[in-house]
Amino acid sequence: MLFRSGGRSFTIRRGDRFREMDGEEQVCRFDAGQWLNMGPGRIPHHHVHVIDYCRKFGVALQPYIFASRANLVHSSRLGNGRTMQVRRALYDLQGHVAELLDKCVVKPDMDVPIPKDELETFRDMLSKFGDLTRVERNGQVSYVYRNKSGHAGLEVPPGMPDQPPRPLGPMALDEILRSRVWDDYIFRETDIAWQTSLMEPAGGMDNFYKAFLRQPSRRGGTIADRIRLGARVTEIAVKSDAVVLAYEFAGARRSLAADYCISTIPVPIFKTLRTNLAPDYMRAAEKLPVQAAGKVGWQAERFWETRDNIYGGISWTDDPITQIWYPSSGYLSRKGTLTGAYMYGDAADAFNARPVAQRLRLARDQGEKLHDGFGRFVEHGVVIGWNNMEFERFAWADESDPAFPEHAKTLATPQGRFHMAGDQLTFWSGWQEGALISAQAAVQSIDRLVRAQSR
Repeated sequence: MLFRSGGRSFTIRRGDRFREMDGEEQVCRFDAGQWLNMGPGRIPHHHVHVIDYCRKFGVALQPYIFASRANLVHSSRLGNGRTMQVRRALYDLQGHVAELLDKCVVKPDMDVPIPKDELETFRDMLSKFGDLTRVERNGQVSYVYRNKSGHAGLEVPPGMPDQPPRPLGPMALDEILRSRVWDDYIFRETDIAWQTSLMEPAGGMDNFYKAFLRQPSRRGGTIADRIRLGARVTEIAVKSDAVVLAYEFAGARRSLAADYCISTIPVPIFKTLRTNLAPDYMRAAEKLPVQAAGKVGWQAERFWETRDNIYGGISWTDDPITQIWYPSSGYLSRKGTLTGAYMYGDAADAFNARPVAQRLRLARDQGEKLHDGFGRFVEHGVVIGWNNMEFERFAWADESDPAFPEHAKTLATPQGRFHMAGDQLTFWSGWQEGALISAQAAVQSIDRLVRAQSR
């Protein structure tokens, strides 16, 4: 087993090795200079703690492209499984909704919360919002959606003077609704966690935690020098004047007494330890809802640029792989890396239960539905199921579960000299921002205890 810092922040490069529990060793065979984030992969603009540390530690950030209108969306509910550009599904739906709303507001018996002298202004806004075409007939004005401006895509691109652009004909509204791409995929960027701007450390997310490791320690050396890798905690005993940890290291059983303890052990592991913590506390660890997540990584010739005009962003599918991420750097170079699958929850539980070879085959086959010839282009596949990793055993706590707040609050409550921390206790679960918020709360709590004792 390769012991390493960083936890779920894991960027792989050529020669890196890792293994899931009871799984085969995987070796990254990407070309030199290629990398892929197998854990966290983006930093939202409002994650101020992460960004502040990047600023202090000199971690260079670059834009992370979350959404491109050239990205693809695939739905098995559309015909025999149709794939289209995101722009077509999004703007056709937006246009149809705008047309329906315009028809509603002009009905004389419709109760509209808009003054009559502002109704035309509202209709003009709808025409811009939905790319509606103004039609005058018998002195009456109506607005219809025809994709006149080509927001939803072009059948013929603009060219020479005898080749004006020709917009695609709109998809029917019932066809879009039947596809259910509006369920999640085409509106995903409205979620505050994924609203632009998004960023990533240049050269890989691991450059963020490595910047912490380089910081000087007050006891000499760096923080990296203070970390003991490969020490497996087996027992925690909280006393009135210390916290005693039992652990295994280099085949021997050892113990360590500390004034205070901040544990960031993932809850699925923590709940299995022997402790003298209160039963209610350990019960909260047992019941904290958690989720699995899985990723597949590929190297490939940059076919998404040369064939599909895609430069960054994410394509979506209702197949188990759920997403394909395209790199936000290295444009026009010969090769790049793709996140060829990223799923979580029940889909990840089922996907991660398969052997590595089966997961790679599924990802290749389902990628084919988004990109014709996908399987011919990709190479050097790697997979990770975070619930399969020995020192994580989950991806994040499920803060959307109604049981989360109660149990997370219990676990975040100091137990004498013992504190738990980590994104798993916050509503930014699965994000590095949550880890920093929780860590700072634990340090502040210890500071208050020390000050009280000194008084």
